[in-house]
Amino acid sequence: MSSVLYVLIAILVLAIMIFIHELGHYTAGRLLGFKILDFSIGFGPAIFKFNKNDITYALRAVPLGGACRFYGEDDEPMDAVAFNSQNVWKRIIVVFAGPLMNMIFAYVLAVIMMTSFGYDKLAAYDNGNIAVTITDFSQMNGPAKLGGVKKGDMILAVDGVDITQGEDEFSARCDLCSELISGASADGVTLTVLRGSKVLDLTLSDIYNADEGRNIIGVYMGASAVPYSFGEALGKSFAFLGNIVSTTFKAIGGWFTDGIKQGEVSGVVGTVAITAQMASYGFENLLLVTILISLSLGIFNLLPIPALDGGRLVFMLIELIFGKPVPRNIEATVHLVGMFLLFGLMALVTVFDVLGLFNGTLLLH
Repeated sequence: MSSVLYVLIAILVLAIMIFIHELGHYTAGRLLGFKILDFSIGFGPAIFKFNKNDITYALRAVPLGGACRFYGEDDEPMDAVAFNSQNVWKRIIVVFAGPLMNMIFAYVLAVIMMTSFGYDKLAAYDNGNIAVTITDFSQMNGPAKLGGVKKGDMILAVDGVDITQGEDEFSARCDLCSELISGASADGVTLTVLRGSKVLDLTLSDIYNADEGRNIIGVYMGASAVPYSFGEALGKSFAFLGNIVSTTFKAIGGWFTDGIKQGEVSGVVGTVAITAQMASYGFENLLLVTILISLSLGIFNLLPIPALDGGRLVFMLIELIFGKPVPRNIEATVHLVGMFLLFGLMALVTVFDVLGLFNGTLLLH
C-alpha cells in the first residue's frame, strides 16, 4: 500500500476516536433527557448533514475534532430544559461520559488484541522454555516456504537434534537452530515443528545459497506472542491499560519539572504520522496504536484544564460542593482563555511535529 493510503487510514482512526468521544456525550445526554442541538464530526463546512428529531447531524471537512452541542450549555439557565438548568450530577455524567467512552473503547480493543494476537504471552514448549518460532519469511519462494513451513510453527528439532531442552537462554536456542541449519547437508534439512497440536517433520530441499555461500532456508526465527483466553484477556487488559495510565501521568509530571521537549508530545500531525507508520507494519500494530490514542484522548480530556472536559468538571464539582455555580461569565472567560492557551500549545506541538517529519524523527513509509 502507498503512504497516502496509510495516511488516510490514520486520519480515519483519529476520526473514529473523536466520534467515540462525542458519542459518549451524546448517549449520556439522550439517556438523561438533555436537549441536543447538533452532533458533528470534524470542523469547518459540512460535507454531509441531515436533521432528525430537531438534531442536526453533520460530517465536516476537517476531521480533527467534533462537537455534541447541548441547548443552553454556555448560558445562564433560560428554561427548565436548558443544559445549565439540569441537576449538576446529570451534567457531570454527561461531561464525563466522553472521556469514559474513549477509555471503554480502549479496553474493548485491548481485549480484542489480547485474544487475537496476544501481547506479552510468548509461545513456550511444554517445559516452559520460550519456543523458537517462525515469525516471518525472508524469502517468499525459499526452501522453508516451498517445504511447507508456516508462520507460527514452533521448532522442536533440526535434523533430529532436540532444541527444546536445557536451561539455555532463548537467544542460545535460536543460535543453535542457525548453527544446525548452517551445518546441515546442502541437499536439505529436516525441521520438526509443532503446529497447533500436530508434530510435523518438514524436509527442506536445496538450502545452499551460492550467492551467500551458506545454507539459507528463508525464515526469521524469534519469540512469538500467543493469544490469551477471553477470561485471561479481561484481566490482562486492565493491567495493560493501567500501566499506560501510570506511564502517562509520570510523563505529565515530568513536564512540570523538566519542561516539554520535542518528541515527547505529539499533535495531530505527529499522531497521524505515527498511526500511518504503524498501519504499514500490519493490523496488530495499528490496533495497538489505536488503543494508545483512545486511552490518551480520554486521559487528556480529563485533565483539569479550562476548555477541556476536565476543566468543565472542576466548575461542576465546585457547584456540587458549595451548592451554587461559579458565575457563568467568569467560567466562560476562564474557558476562553484556556482555549487560546490550548490552541497555542497545539500550534507549538504542530511545529515540533513538522520539524520531526523533516529531520526524520517522524517517518512516513
